[in-house]
Amino acid sequence: MYPTLDVFGHAFSMYLLSAIAGILFAFGLALLRRRAARFHTGAEDIVYIIMCAVIGALLGAKAFQLAGFILRDGRGAGFWTLEHWRGLIPGVGVFYGGLIGGFIAVLVYIRKYKLDFLDVTDILVPCVLLFCTFGRIGCFLAGCCYGRQAHWGIQHGAETLIPVQLFEAGLTLITMAAILIFRPERKRPGVLLPLYVLVYAVGRFVLEFFRGDMQRGVYLLSTSQWISLLMIPAGIFLLKWISKRPKLQNTPV
Repeated sequence: MYPTLDVFGHAFSMYLLSAIAGILFAFGLALLRRRAARFHTGAEDIVYIIMCAVIGALLGAKAFQLAGFILRDGRGAGFWTLEHWRGLIPGVGVFYGGLIGGFIAVLVYIRKYKLDFLDVTDILVPCVLLFCTFGRIGCFLAGCCYGRQAHWGIQHGAETLIPVQLFEAGLTLITMAAILIFRPERKRPGVLLPLYVLVYAVGRFVLEFFRGDMQRGVYLLSTSQWISLLMIPAGIFLLKWISKRPKLQNTPV
């Protein structure tokens, strides 16, 4: 694993560098998609939407992470001390929290400026998948979100671990490639959001069984698996709602 990269004597987190690269490539992909596919959303709006998504994702990821710590350890001795919280704040956060926080921030922007909700999501979904791919590669390099010990996998110190981070990166990369190749949004605008929700929720639910890091949930399932179970019916509802709408119709929120 390569948790840091030394540049001129300064150590930079590989996860942070991967996340920044993911944001930049996702931003470029959004602008290319908008121009090539003739979406209605303007380039300036795309810039502001991605900025809002990043801010919302950071706040949401951290909020979910801190909420999990409070629910799990909030009654422990010394949990509410300033020194303990100084160690909690620098962490990256929970992906699902970032996804939900980013979505809320984008939704607020769309409603404020009366943009086409389905048009915006069709632009952004492949970009989110690309960012997720970079993010999980960053997790792999940093050695976080690792998999269980196994007789096969990646050597991590004295242990052999399942590279579950790379499996998830492969899932998001393949999903993105399939969307860009087949472009289902041309026949059914807005379909990319429920497809993303369903594919990612199912994939994440399965991959969580192979995670080997600390216990992250209750009642036999991890927090991410419980959220996945909520996301699947939400994705099905969205898919049915969009399938009933006339084709090629703009839909403001």
